[in-house]
Amino acid sequence: MAQQHFLFQFSDKPRYNTKAVAQETGVPADTFRAWERRYGIPRPQRTDGGHRLYSERDIATIRWLRDRTAEGLTISQAIALMNDGNESNLSWLNTAVDTEPHTWERLNSRLVAALTDYDSTRAEQILGEAFALYPLEDVFLKLVQPAMVEIGEQWHAGKITVTAEHFATQFIRRKLSGLFNTYNITDGRGLVLVACAPSEQHDLGALMLAVFLVRHGWQVIYLGPEVPLRDLLETVRKLQPDLVAMSASTTETATQLLETGRAILALPPPTPHFGYGGRAFNLNPVLTQKMPGTFLGRDALEAVDNVAEILGVGR
Repeated sequence: MAQQHFLFQFSDKPRYNTKAVAQETGVPADTFRAWERRYGIPRPQRTDGGHRLYSERDIATIRWLRDRTAEGLTISQAIALMNDGNESNLSWLNTAVDTEPHTWERLNSRLVAALTDYDSTRAEQILGEAFALYPLEDVFLKLVQPAMVEIGEQWHAGKITVTAEHFATQFIRRKLSGLFNTYNITDGRGLVLVACAPSEQHDLGALMLAVFLVRHGWQVIYLGPEVPLRDLLETVRKLQPDLVAMSASTTETATQLLETGRAILALPPPTPHFGYGGRAFNLNPVLTQKMPGTFLGRDALEAVDNVAEILGVGR
């Protein structure tokens, strides 16, 4: 029964290109392509143009093989151990994930310490470990986001300097931007414009949403922080997106979205849908009562589901 659990935990659906797999596993593309040529593992499928597409199970396989070789096994020994005489035996997948609840706490404290110590090398190692254990969305929602909230609270309490907070923010922004560029496509199933309120400077939540959306096949234009209403409306008229998703982290910037949402929904056809979210609405849900459009949810993954529902497309 445990084997069945792990069988269904990792999808066989091909969806990730070579660059994305290298990004998520930390294994160079040349390495796992060599494994494929010599041992037939992983087993990507090919697009009509001949490009490799990998599944979640392929990614789990690469992570597991990486960890076993790091422990001292040769790649041939690791593959023999994985197959163990019966390729249908999936017990090795038990060690491709770690579901111990204390793991998140341990990773969180280590990441906060690394970032507030300006140690990007250690922070990279911690994130690499997290990506090896958990899906990308979980890493950002259960590790990165709480760590950044804690760092922000430490700064407000005077426990760390503003430079430490800025270092941490820029480190995470670089990670998100790299992922956005890796997954972003120009022919997704719908166009979503993601931006922050006119005076909103904190854009990590919006950037995280943009990353999650492109990972789920949406075409995204990301406009970043402090987007003036006039320029936003001009951009919407030009690009004609299916949905405009906006973020606010404070009551002040959330109030600005009231005018923004009304202006967007008052545009002539084709009028886009308007969605919003952010820390301000999570902390003060009453703010949603007067807002036009749709509250997208308390986190980026919930927002992805709501975007699909708004636009009438399965995730």
